[in-house]
Amino acid sequence: MKERLVEQHQHLLLETDSYVELNRKEKEKVAQVEAKMKAMQSRIWEKKKQLGRLSSTHSKPLQQIKHIRFLEGRLSQATLRFDKQLTKNKTIRDGIDHLRQQRRMLDSIYRRLNKEVAMQHQVMDELVEKSMLAYDQRSQAQARMLAVRDRSKKETTQAQTEMTELQRVIDHETKLRNFMFQKSKEYVPLMEDEEGKRKKAEQAQRERMGGEGIEVYQAVYKHILNVTGELSLRKIAQKFEVNEEKSFGYFSYINELNNRSTMLRGHVNKLKSEIEHYELQNNQHGKQWQDQLKELETELEKKRSEANEMEAQHKLVCKSLDQMKIAIAELFSKMKCDPSPITGKLGSSAEVTDDNVTQFIGILEESLHEQLMHMMQCNWNRAEDLELPAFNMLLDSCRLLPTLATSVVEPPSAASFEEAALDVLQGPGSEKTLDYKSLCELAVKRVVQAEQGKGQKPTSAMSAQKGKKKTTFAAPKSA
Repeated sequence: MKERLVEQHQHLLLETDSYVELNRKEKEKVAQVEAKMKAMQSRIWEKKKQLGRLSSTHSKPLQQIKHIRFLEGRLSQATLRFDKQLTKNKTIRDGIDHLRQQRRMLDSIYRRLNKEVAMQHQVMDELVEKSMLAYDQRSQAQARMLAVRDRSKKETTQAQTEMTELQRVIDHETKLRNFMFQKSKEYVPLMEDEEGKRKKAEQAQRERMGGEGIEVYQAVYKHILNVTGELSLRKIAQKFEVNEEKSFGYFSYINELNNRSTMLRGHVNKLKSEIEHYELQNNQHGKQWQDQLKELETELEKKRSEANEMEAQHKLVCKSLDQMKIAIAELFSKMKCDPSPITGKLGSSAEVTDDNVTQFIGILEESLHEQLMHMMQCNWNRAEDLELPAFNMLLDSCRLLPTLATSVVEPPSAASFEEAALDVLQGPGSEKTLDYKSLCELAVKRVVQAEQGKGQKPTSAMSAQKGKKKTTFAAPKSA
């Protein structure tokens, strides 16, 4: 189970590394796209400058209004695309940060678990060594106890046999002594003469002195000779003393062995209690490990579900990217763009891939910009040919525009209008993207300047018409 968890954990770490690598590549691609967007913005600003110079030559407000509408639509679309891209980038960054936090947390958990496993293995090895040593000592002690027990049994049996033999000899001697004493009493003469009295006195004196008859001594001597096989009584006494010393030594040795056996029995009981204590600790640690393994399994299931969700999101993102690439390829073919700048490079192909999608988008933007410029030029030429009257469509469609002042402004010349347009485009805020309100203000200023320039013509009808238009511009202020 532990090995499977470790393998799954390593697999998750590898997957997180791959996702981090993919996110890094996507960031690099986004950075490249942003760089290209900046380059395109600089080119767009150059085109806008050129368009500003071109529009300054035209004094018709209708063309300016159409140009402003076109720019507003394009700006709104670009802003929407930019906002969508920013939201996608934010979600991707949040996912990357979340994955990094999970990876750090899993790394810390993995290191902690490895340390705990190493410590547990070390403790288990020490316990195994101690238990093996205790078992060896126990087996040695049991072998010694068995040997001492056998030896003590043999010595006790031998001592018992010797004691029974000596007891038999002693009993035989006492019986023989009593028999001889009874016989001596039976053969005493009935006549009490002096000699008999003297012998009787001598016999009594010998009995009082502890003496025995020669026959008794001879009988005892013969019995001892038959038992020991020795003729000398001195040697028999020496052997008896030696045997007594040996028996005393055996007795002291048996006492020492009994003491040692009691000590070994106490040591064995102590080892048994320690073994039971260690077994209890091992069972407790086993339960703790099982609980930790269950927790890790639950966490692994959660991480696996999260990984599956991330894989599903990754598949959806890849699917959307593939659809976008297919749409870019279809649009490229429908617009009949020239793929030579891409196919001319080494190792490039005409298919839309992750590496050259930005180049295809750049070519599409250039072609769209050229077509829009051509269409705007055609619209301007058509408006000049038709000589349509100027009208203010911005104030009719937008209620949130700032009102214009009724102060009379001197009509600027063509050079001053061109310089003002360049100042607006190249001013300190030119690096910022113009919103809808600023574009409307700029368009209104240009329309007012153009109308004031037209008001200097000598025709009265045109001046009356301009006056009406000025009143329409001043109407929002009064409102």
